[in-house]
Amino acid sequence: MTAELVLPYDAPRDVWLKARREGMGGSDALAALGLDPWKTRLEVYLDKIGEAPEREPTDRMRWGQIVEAAILEWFTDRTGIPVRRKGLMRSIEHPHQQASVDAESDDGGIVEIKNTNYHRRGEWEDDQVADGAEAQSQHYLGVTGRTHAWVVAQIGGEPPVIRRVERDDALIADIRAMELDLWRMVEARTPPPLEGGKAAEALVKRLFPTGVPGKRIDVDAEFMAKLREYGDEHAKYSAAEMRKKAIRAELAHVMGDATEAYYGDRLVATRRNQTKEKADFAALRARYPEAAADVITETHFRVFNSKLKES
Repeated sequence: MTAELVLPYDAPRDVWLKARREGMGGSDALAALGLDPWKTRLEVYLDKIGEAPEREPTDRMRWGQIVEAAILEWFTDRTGIPVRRKGLMRSIEHPHQQASVDAESDDGGIVEIKNTNYHRRGEWEDDQVADGAEAQSQHYLGVTGRTHAWVVAQIGGEPPVIRRVERDDALIADIRAMELDLWRMVEARTPPPLEGGKAAEALVKRLFPTGVPGKRIDVDAEFMAKLREYGDEHAKYSAAEMRKKAIRAELAHVMGDATEAYYGDRLVATRRNQTKEKADFAALRARYPEAAADVITETHFRVFNSKLKES
């Protein structure tokens, strides 16, 4: 036996969330490897020490939980392999690793369920398995000691596809080492750096949703270097945008009042008529204050601006 059962699959959510903080799970593996587009290593670290900002559950997340049972039934119906729910397990040899597999299969494997949208279908074409699902499956195989994983992916609402992933001990060792590196940061209370990308932006927004008016900080030379780099990149982006608009104007001028441009038999550009409605919120509030109060919502956000003057 390579793993011990920590909690049954139907344990209360608050108990489950607390137990998850005591090790690295399958979803944490993706962030540790840099494969998770929605979570950074810093967020995993904050989650383990109990300081991560709350994530609001989305309809997609809730729907994924609801359809799990149906997808497991589909898997057994298609393969003839019975499955059973397990729960949260912890590796005996490597206690920093945990696994909450969707199910174990009676043929010595595990079953991992994925729900993804139509636009990511390319990750599953030609019998492929998405990189994230592969890494997560290998993490679970490392913890459970099982020989293979069945990945059952529902893509864009279509009937699920079934892929078999064989155990890869070399990859499992690499995943374990990277997770251990991050776990040691948790134990030492030494946060990893914030990586860039949308996940980093989303984390910062959740950590610091509002600012304290008038509050100031003193920064160091490293901050100033980053600020100058930001200014350089912003200038490049602005110049590229200006050039893009100039070229677009030239192309639109050539097209004139035509809505389609062809190169031989190939449609290469369009410039079609569109209509956009715009509301006058001030007038709406003045004339129909009650209706305005019912339909207008405010969104609060913060705007970053560099105050360095361009040289």
